[in-house]
Amino acid sequence: MSRLLGEGLGVSCRYGPEADEIQRVIRFNISRLLGMDSDSDFNKMALGLGHGLSRFKLKFNSDKVDTMIIQAVSLLDELDKEVNNYMMRLREWYGWHFPELSKIVPDSLLYTKTVRVVGQRHKAKEVQLDSVLPEDLEKDVRKAA
Repeated sequence: MSRLLGEGLGVSCRYGPEADEIQRVIRFNISRLLGMDSDSDFNKMALGLGHGLSRFKLKFNSDKVDTMIIQAVSLLDELDKEVNNYMMRLREWYGWHFPELSKIVPDSLLYTKTVRVVGQRHKAKEVQLDSVLPEDLEKDVRKAA
């Protein structure tokens, strides 16, 4: 940073332990040096400055609409991967307990709801599954339990 200041402003800068100490003191006392009453005022100012810089950067990005769409699609892809990973883990781990359920209920959402309602395998015969599964799947689950 001192090199950039020296080149840009034509000022000679020195760097060493003394400069580190001066920077630390300035950072620690910045709100008082700027004449602010409390640290919360400084935090609000820093937050506003950060938001302003972000808006400024977005304003000058000609592809900002494209960028937002690309980021949204990327986020959806990441979420889809995460949901698939969790479903694979759920099927694998609950499969040790009730392996037939994965074949009976292939839909991931129905499988998750069924596991949540059933809990332990021996409870599958007593639990009301009509609110979660269609009638034919409910009978198959009870039979497999």
